[in-house]
Amino acid sequence: DLTDNQLVTLPLNGLGGLTHLKLQGNPSLSEPFSKESFPKMRVLEVPYAYQCCAYGSCSSFFKVSNEWEAEDMSPEEEDPHKRTMELFPGHADNHYDLDADDLQLDLEESKLQPTIQCTPSPGPFKPCDHLFESWIIRLGVWVIVVVSVLCNGLVIVAVFASPSYLSPVKFVIGSIAGANMLTGVYCSMLALVDSLTYGQFANYGARWESGVGCRVTGFLSVLASEAAIFLLTLAAVQCSVSVSCVRGYGKLPALGKVKAAALCCLLLSSAAAALPLFSVGEYGASPLCLPYPIPDGKPATLGFTVALVMTNMLCFLAITGTYIRLYCNLLKGEFSAVWDCAMVKHVAWLIFTNCLLYCPVAFLTFSSMLNLFLITPEVIKSILLVVLPLPACLNPLLYLLFNPHFRDDLRLLRHKGQDKGSYTQSCRVDDMDKSSYDSTQALVSFSDIDHIFETPDSLLVHPVLDSYSFPSMTLVPCQQ
Repeated sequence: DLTDNQLVTLPLNGLGGLTHLKLQGNPSLSEPFSKESFPKMRVLEVPYAYQCCAYGSCSSFFKVSNEWEAEDMSPEEEDPHKRTMELFPGHADNHYDLDADDLQLDLEESKLQPTIQCTPSPGPFKPCDHLFESWIIRLGVWVIVVVSVLCNGLVIVAVFASPSYLSPVKFVIGSIAGANMLTGVYCSMLALVDSLTYGQFANYGARWESGVGCRVTGFLSVLASEAAIFLLTLAAVQCSVSVSCVRGYGKLPALGKVKAAALCCLLLSSAAAALPLFSVGEYGASPLCLPYPIPDGKPATLGFTVALVMTNMLCFLAITGTYIRLYCNLLKGEFSAVWDCAMVKHVAWLIFTNCLLYCPVAFLTFSSMLNLFLITPEVIKSILLVVLPLPACLNPLLYLLFNPHFRDDLRLLRHKGQDKGSYTQSCRVDDMDKSSYDSTQALVSFSDIDHIFETPDSLLVHPVLDSYSFPSMTLVPCQQ
């Protein structure tokens, strides 16, 4: 019994005759074992379920599949000796003796290789071969990675690199895209681990769970999800406050205050993501590195998850109440106070999709806490891998496909690139012609400029001002 001894390695010399061995409570002992390590073992208790994969804990699937193949075989394919006996009946006794010898050898071999009782046993959250045991989940995760990284990157470029007016709500939408991109980065790390350990995850699962990579992955996942929810709450509150400010004062709130609020949201989400690093919750409970409930999870992990889900549910309730109040005011005919209906509608779509997709996670958490429904581990794993990061794909797609601001920003960015090229070419021409003019001839007196603007033609746009470009702001009228 070597339980709770803080072992790092286990010398195998002289342990070949052991029949019972207890190694639980040694988290640093992550090396895999083989059948040759303990040839006479009967009962084995190890720190990680992956160490039981070598003792046939995952071989039941292959046995069942072989039985199905045996049932599907035709009688001729099932026993070739029977066909020989039918063709040569005189040799029936010899074949009978051969079958009896083979049967005796099989019985002796089964005695030499007895079954081993190994705990904890592997499962969907402790896989032996693949981190993503289904190709549907594997393809779904890769789609989430590609769409979330590319589309959110496009939203960030369109929002922050465009010369158009950056409203407070538009700034928050760009910040949400940054948080969603972090979700894509988290999913890409899991997909990369699945690819690098394909077919032999049991050899690396224990080191992955207890390593720094899993903690970094879990930190990014919680940081991204919490930042997206907090920023969505800020966007809903900002829409309501902006309507009140436009109606009362005739102007929008200052962008600096919104940036300070977004920074507070980022700090809160960082604090929530850092709690499992200080033993409040756990990232290494499963190879997914998520602090969400798994079968046979620790109470500390479940408590942290419940607190996290309750906080998110309160945020969604605040978002819903704020937007219901905003729409009630709009139904009274206060459309003149809305400066941008496109952003108001976009935030409404974000609220609807994020609330809808977060419901399975909340249901999963409370059902695990109260033991209300029996949910299989495969379903839990699918929800955590596909449904939980799905808003990171839908949020940017809603902006790219349905928001008119993206098309305007894209057009302005294209014109900006063309203007930059034409400006560079004109500068080269000016540098070539500068030497042919005297500097005094290029001076324009203030009286000439006054004369230009005193003429009646100055009411029109003067050609001199055409070379200057000013940022434009798209105004979307609201209709009842």
